[in-house]
Amino acid sequence: MRYLIHACPRRMWYVEEFIVPSLRAQGIREDEIEIWNDAEGKGNLFSCMESFRACGERAKENPESGTWHLQDDILICRDFAERTRELDDGIVCGYCCKNFGNFLQERGRQPVIFLWYSFPCIRIPDRIAGECAEWFFTRAVKREKWKKEVEQGKSDDWFFRNFLHEQRSDMTVLQLDKALVEHVDWLIGGTIVNPQRTWKQTRAAFWQDEELVKELEEKLNARNSPPKGQLRKLVEAVDKGRTDDSGM
Repeated sequence: MRYLIHACPRRMWYVEEFIVPSLRAQGIREDEIEIWNDAEGKGNLFSCMESFRACGERAKENPESGTWHLQDDILICRDFAERTRELDDGIVCGYCCKNFGNFLQERGRQPVIFLWYSFPCIRIPDRIAGECAEWFFTRAVKREKWKKEVEQGKSDDWFFRNFLHEQRSDMTVLQLDKALVEHVDWLIGGTIVNPQRTWKQTRAAFWQDEELVKELEEKLNARNSPPKGQLRKLVEAVDKGRTDDSGM
C-alpha cells in the first residue's frame, strides 16, 4: 500500500502533527507514507500532475501498483487503514462533497462520467496517474479553451476528470457511500486560496462520525496554533451574525 499526502508549506504542521500520526496509529507503516510538499510554490495543479508523473514512473516497475492520494486538510475515519487495504483496486473515490447535488446519487461502481471530485481521498492506479500527467503536460496545457484553468493552477480534480472522459472512458470508478475522510479545512485556517472558507464549510456527504471531528477540534484547541486562534475569532463573528467577506 502507498499513501501520498499532497501538501503545501503552510499546512505541513497539520500533516506532520495530525495526519501522519493518525495513519501510523492505524498500523500504516512509515515507508507506506509519502508527503508531496509543494515547497516551490507551483500550485496544487502542477504539483499534483508532477506527483502523477512520479506515480507513472513507479508503475513501470509494478504495473499493478496504486496510490491513495490524500489532501493536507483531511481527517481519516477510525477504520481507514482496514478499509483502504480492502479497496486496493482500480479508481476508488473515498470522499464526495455534500454540496454536489445529483452527483450524490451515483454511488457504487460507476462509469467515469459520474466521477466525483474526490481529491481529498482517491485511489488511482499509478499507470493511470502517469497517463494523466502525460496527457496534461503534452495536450491539456496547450488548449486555448482551458487557458484560464491552467493559469489559475487549481483544478487538479477537474483536469483528472476530463482526462478520464477523453482517454479512459472504458474505465469505471467505485464511489463509496461511507466516506473514508472528512474535509476539515475550516478547522485549520480555511483553504489555501480562500481563508474565508473557515466559515463556509465544505463537508463530506457520507461522513458518519461527528464525534471524531469534535475530538480533532479539541486537540487543535489544546495546541493553540495561530490558525485556531483565527478560527475562534471567525466562529464568534458568525455566532453574532457579524461575519463579512472582507478577509481576515
